[in-house]
Amino acid sequence: MGYRRIARLGVTIAMFMVIVVPVAVSASEEEPTPAAEPTPALFEGAVIDMSKDWEGAGACMVWPEAIDTPECFRTEVEMDKRIAELERQLPQAEAETRRPLGSAPTGVTNCSSSVRLYDGTSYTGAALYLRGRQVWYNLVDAGFNQMTSSFKIGACSAYFADLAGGGGDWYPTSQTQAYDMATSMASGWDNDVSSVWIT
Repeated sequence: MGYRRIARLGVTIAMFMVIVVPVAVSASEEEPTPAAEPTPALFEGAVIDMSKDWEGAGACMVWPEAIDTPECFRTEVEMDKRIAELERQLPQAEAETRRPLGSAPTGVTNCSSSVRLYDGTSYTGAALYLRGRQVWYNLVDAGFNQMTSSFKIGACSAYFADLAGGGGDWYPTSQTQAYDMATSMASGWDNDVSSVWIT
């Protein structure tokens, strides 16, 4: 009798494991946040790994066509001065396509391509400036994964995705067209952007 009880207990445990194990496996198959690639950046004369810690910087820019290494600054105003300096060095063809946020289109088909993400609403908090087209920026590499609470888009439209490399759901594309700005995110999207594509 004791042997039968032990045998039944063994079968019950085995059945429980059959039921429980697939649930654990399917949960682990969810798309994990990818590990950040170390991203060296220049900040006040030192090199930091912006994927881990901005170390007091309030604004960072990633602009592969203009700078080899991302640059970080104490404030967004300091970053804007550096952006203006770099823009003065741009080829004339690109310079002609630039225009201030909110101004009317000029009909030029090329566009300068920047997106600003903020970790606070109404363009407050830390700011990340991305510039460069036709590439997915994985925000985990910039230390900005799922932090966006407001944004400003430049002359090119953009796509925002909630997973790396454009995976998962996309932010409503009608709200990320050229020169769109948002003081807060669409419902369900606060702190949920993981990658950005600039067209």
